[in-house]
Amino acid sequence: MRTTPLIIVATAFALTACGQKTSTSTTTINSETGTVTTTGDAPTTATSLGLQPGKWESTTTTLELTTTGMPANMPKEMIPQKPAPQTVTACLTPEQASKGPGELLQDALAKLKAAKFKVDCSITNSTFAGGKILSEASCQLPTGTMTTKTSGTYSATEATYDSEASVKGGPITSVTKTHTVSHRVGECS
Repeated sequence: MRTTPLIIVATAFALTACGQKTSTSTTTINSETGTVTTTGDAPTTATSLGLQPGKWESTTTTLELTTTGMPANMPKEMIPQKPAPQTVTACLTPEQASKGPGELLQDALAKLKAAKFKVDCSITNSTFAGGKILSEASCQLPTGTMTTKTSGTYSATEATYDSEASVKGGPITSVTKTHTVSHRVGECS
């Protein structure tokens, strides 16, 4: 079971939910068809939430990784290990900041398709308001299911959040808890 792409997916869904203030909307992405559907309240944009366009750096640290249901005779090197912290830098352009969650999810879908990672997800109970982040997502993966819960805080130039992703495939369940710190580091180059 590859955990690194799942951490990236969980983080992507937490960030793509940022176009949604407190709402009863659900955003669904289908990797096979490329369809992104949003139902419920009309989402806002990242810009209206005060997120500043520019170069952003995000560091995700895995706090806990547990796997249950593995065969007793499984070699230790085959059991997923806690990865080192991962840091990525990305440019949030004014155009991207003006997009709602549907368009951000289409962008995320394109990246997932390029990585040949098939996933069908729904983001529900998403709140980005008053400097607080709360989000839940569920995904159907080729080998099972994944659910994520994210909570944290944000401002115009930084975001800090904790996520818990649970992946179940057959008798195996893997739970990954991460802490992510994102901050604006300057202008895009």
